[in-house]
Amino acid sequence: MSRTSIADAVVSLEELLAALTNAYWDTSNLERKDCIFDLVTSLFAELNELTKLSVEDHSMNYEPITFAFHSSTANLKNIQNNIDLWFPRASTAKQLQDSIPSVAKLFEFV
Repeated sequence: MSRTSIADAVVSLEELLAALTNAYWDTSNLERKDCIFDLVTSLFAELNELTKLSVEDHSMNYEPITFAFHSSTANLKNIQNNIDLWFPRASTAKQLQDSIPSVAKLFEFV
């Protein structure tokens, strides 16, 4: 199985962050907002650490850095399993369905 490069991981994380930002504003349920916010916070922390790497390192294999990212898999799965129920807006649901699998793949190596 091939590993994901740091550059590809950054792109995947940024795409999911954009989708989650839309999802956060599409729901009015506080528990759902908390789940989304927790995941956004974890992804942002991971991206923040990745920005500290030099450009030359971006071709290296990606490995999760932060503990928060390691522990965010439950929130990611919760959102993924409830996309149709939580997000009735088709564009938000599609954006999440397209961006979650590439980030979920990053957890395979944890």
